[in-house]
Amino acid sequence: KFKTITPGKISIDVLASDLKDINQIKNNAHECIASTESELQKITEDLATLGEPADKENPDVVKKRQSLTTQQKELDKQLSSCKLLLLQSQDLIETINQLQHGVLAEQLSAQTPHIFSVIIKYLEAPVAGLQGSLKFLSAQYSPSLFSTGQLVLLAMLIFAAAAAGIFLRRSAAAEMTSIKPPSDSVSAFALAARFSLMQALPVLLPVTVAAIFLSLALPLSPLPFITKTSYLLGIYLGLITTINILLDPAPPAPIYLTQPAEASRRFARQLKILATLIVLGFFLFTGDFKASLNAPVYYLSRGIYATLLIINLISILWLVRLFSWAMLSRESRLFLSLVLILSLLAELAGYRNFSSFVIGGLLATSASLGLTLLLYKLIKDLFDGLDEGRLDWEKALRKQAEVKAGALFPGLIWLRLIIFVSLWAGFALLALKIWKLDDPWLEIITSYITEGFHIGSLNVTPTLLAGGILAFAVTLNLTRYIKTHLLPYGLKYTSLDRGAREAIISLAGYAGVTVAVLIALSITGVEMQNIAIIAGALSVGIGFGLQNIVNNFISGLILLFERPVRRGDWIITGDTEGYVKSINIRSTQIQTFDRADVIVPNSELITAKVTNWMLLDPYGRVTLPVGVSYDSDVEKVKQILLDIADSHPLVMKEHPQLSAPKVLFRRFGDSSLDFELRCFISDIDQRLDVVSALNFAIIAAFRREGIEIPFPQRVVTMANLKTPEPADEQKKPPAATAGKKKKKEKEKEKEKENLQNHEDGDGE
Repeated sequence: KFKTITPGKISIDVLASDLKDINQIKNNAHECIASTESELQKITEDLATLGEPADKENPDVVKKRQSLTTQQKELDKQLSSCKLLLLQSQDLIETINQLQHGVLAEQLSAQTPHIFSVIIKYLEAPVAGLQGSLKFLSAQYSPSLFSTGQLVLLAMLIFAAAAAGIFLRRSAAAEMTSIKPPSDSVSAFALAARFSLMQALPVLLPVTVAAIFLSLALPLSPLPFITKTSYLLGIYLGLITTINILLDPAPPAPIYLTQPAEASRRFARQLKILATLIVLGFFLFTGDFKASLNAPVYYLSRGIYATLLIINLISILWLVRLFSWAMLSRESRLFLSLVLILSLLAELAGYRNFSSFVIGGLLATSASLGLTLLLYKLIKDLFDGLDEGRLDWEKALRKQAEVKAGALFPGLIWLRLIIFVSLWAGFALLALKIWKLDDPWLEIITSYITEGFHIGSLNVTPTLLAGGILAFAVTLNLTRYIKTHLLPYGLKYTSLDRGAREAIISLAGYAGVTVAVLIALSITGVEMQNIAIIAGALSVGIGFGLQNIVNNFISGLILLFERPVRRGDWIITGDTEGYVKSINIRSTQIQTFDRADVIVPNSELITAKVTNWMLLDPYGRVTLPVGVSYDSDVEKVKQILLDIADSHPLVMKEHPQLSAPKVLFRRFGDSSLDFELRCFISDIDQRLDVVSALNFAIIAAFRREGIEIPFPQRVVTMANLKTPEPADEQKKPPAATAGKKKKKEKEKEKEKENLQNHEDGDGE
């Protein structure tokens, strides 16, 4: 049937309808092949289980084998028929696509009278060309359409709607002074929509009321021209209001979408002109009014209309260069301007189908792109607000979801990815449909998506891959929710200690990630035997270069099971001392007292020496050495130290396994009597604070009781010191210096005698 049809004998709409039916047949053939192959595989496995025929076989086995063989033959025939149907449908789809291309090419290459011949014919009878339109309009607006009561009611409704619109606009104007400027695009969009709608209500509301009244008062089939006009006017006002909301909102709403503000207002004016031209073109060149125009008037109107439209589009094209979001380079704008000018020349030359196709395609594509960018910007700003917590409701939602300050909102990254792909995939499909490429290309894209494509020997199926990614994301977020909310709540009521609970939560997280990976791989079609091959290859790699990583991973599991170190413990390993902040799959994070984070490989905590102050319990002992003078009352010192220890709230006094505070007299020092206060405290984490508090109390009590804490004293004896002679004395003659030397010797002997007497006195 299709092979005998020529492009001029059939329309694109008929071909599109036939193509839709054949695509359904092709999908059914695919399903038939898939189900039949599945049944055949099962029967083949059952026959392999029964094995080859043998002598003196059980009759039931023979009967079952015969039944399976018969079913196998029938399924083979069915599979062949389904494959034949698939091939035939593919041939028909290819034929229809060729016919569609031919019909489209024939339509676009069709030529009508050029503009010069049209002008000549119009000038021959300029008034006669307009008579048909005037007659059509007078017939449409005849008094027979409405009764007097209906006209009065319509006028009253329009007046009431206008009055209501004015009242609402004034009430909105009263709120302008109390409105705070919005901090994000979503709030700015909502504010702009609110005040722009209020500004347009005095006109928009009467038109809407009139359209509803005409729909109720007049028949809907066929739809009267006046009703169509009211609909068109309502759409036009809606477009103008939408442009105001996006680019030139009513005060106090700010301009939020594009900057600078003046360029945004210019852009809004050009778009309003474009909307006016589009609505006017729809009014003039479609429907009943088009039929009332004779050929010269119609072609001349189209020429004038196309000229104004191209001028407006080129103005918009070069105006968007002022905006940061514009993705068109100078070369792209030049190319599009040239395309528009060529389209205008094609219109004037008589190739009006081609001109309408190009201009309409550019307009629809630009509108689709603008809508996609707008939705993406608003959704992105909404998600950024949830991640940052800008508004009150966003902060409340983050608090309800228990999201920490500075952390990203969980699950939004996957939602961002899905919405991004969906928006741009929708735009791509819409662009294909606009340019009449949806039938062949959509079929090709669909086949690639559903059936997959080959990269070497690997078959990649995007639907299975997307399903695997989605399943991985869902399972991963479910695991995070269980790990964060359900498990801590459930384990809170068990007798397990904190370390055991944290180990279970960590292992549950690892298990969840493993399950998510396995589910994703199974959905994408990866078989377990292939995973075994990959695991074997990884084992070889591990044997050559990943020993340390595996060592740390196994050590991390040992830490989770054995729990020699837990989160929150105060440990010392090597030259690192601090609190265990987290135990991860490869390393442990230790936060020092200076709040520096030290990353320690898990293997070091297993093989090296580790001091854990809080392994079994939080108790610990503190020792405070203190020295007093030799003339102090030692019993009084002991009692003061014990009283100070007993008065501290963290010092343990009566514990069945720990000794009470005690004071030890350790030694007779060089300058003091040395004591030690030893006591256990209930939280070793507070060790430094307890030691400091006890020292403060000890020094205060000793000063109050007059007990001296001495400092070391030493007696230094200096003897046989020789004083150098002055230089001038060395120059004196020997006779002059001899007497002076004897005098100095006598003084030294006297000093020596006094020092000896002093030492004898000390010995006594």
